[in-house]
Amino acid sequence: MKQVNEALVREALCARGRATKAELSADTGLSLPTVAQAIVGMERLGEIRAAGLKESSGGRKATEYELDAGAGTIYAIAIERDRLDWAIANALGTVVSQGGRLVRADPVREALELVESMRRDIVFRPEGRVVLAIGIPGVVQDGRVLTGEFQGEWGDADIAAYFSERAGMPVVVENDINASALGYDRRLGANGQKAHSLVYVYFNGRCTGSGIVCGGQVLRGAADFAGELDYLPLAGGRMLYDSLLDPSDEGTLVASIASALAAVNCVVNPGLFIVGGRGFRFDLADRIEAEYKVRVDASVRPRLVFEKDTMSHYLYGLCGLALDRMFPTLNLVVGRG
Repeated sequence: MKQVNEALVREALCARGRATKAELSADTGLSLPTVAQAIVGMERLGEIRAAGLKESSGGRKATEYELDAGAGTIYAIAIERDRLDWAIANALGTVVSQGGRLVRADPVREALELVESMRRDIVFRPEGRVVLAIGIPGVVQDGRVLTGEFQGEWGDADIAAYFSERAGMPVVVENDINASALGYDRRLGANGQKAHSLVYVYFNGRCTGSGIVCGGQVLRGAADFAGELDYLPLAGGRMLYDSLLDPSDEGTLVASIASALAAVNCVVNPGLFIVGGRGFRFDLADRIEAEYKVRVDASVRPRLVFEKDTMSHYLYGLCGLALDRMFPTLNLVVGRG
């Protein structure tokens, strides 16, 4: 119960920025003594701090509290065979530094070297919490890679444990497209535009996948296989993967992608589709959208957005997952649906 109360207070402070005990009580539904107890515990951990006195027209001024950005440091690395992209964020999830570079030889070894380099460059408070988030292509289940380009060499290895033992910090591992979908969803929320649900469709030139977010949570499926669009059956007994093999066949590409979006809409009916990736034919976007509108009636048609800046959402999503690990949210405390 203590964790739940602290998670409620944290979420209320995330929404407000700063608040008094009375405001936190009103926002969370917790009693004033319970809020006060949660604040004492969170102050002891360095998670929140007094931010001054609230302006008042009369009577005693109440203390306002805010989350302490320096309470922890988040490191996020997106690992691909030929490239590493990274970000560093504070305990509010605000990205303060990011970059990327090509892999010289071994992406895993170089990712560990990158962690050490980032720790030397930036740590907000030596005694603060630290969490590392790793993003990788392929189906990820409990820190293990089940499919994808790294599956052959990593097999059934626990990637989260591997990095945690060597980096000396808690590690969360997530599929690249799920992390991107979460990042897009959270960025919408930060801008006051949160969608009811969204599907983030990513083409990387070799395969096609999607991340499905409903109510702020990734829809993973019973075997963490939800969103693997390569295996989506289309007309003629073909799968989406087969239909995208020849990028010069523009008519088939347009029809297949529009059909895939229409099929996903029948099952999920999200509020928003985001389509992009380094393997996506952006020059065909207008034709795909036109065909999509033909196949999906306007009364049930999700908004369609074509997105080129996928890496920023990917890293933002990884930082958000690390933040959840650092300071568990109410969803993680109560349990995943």
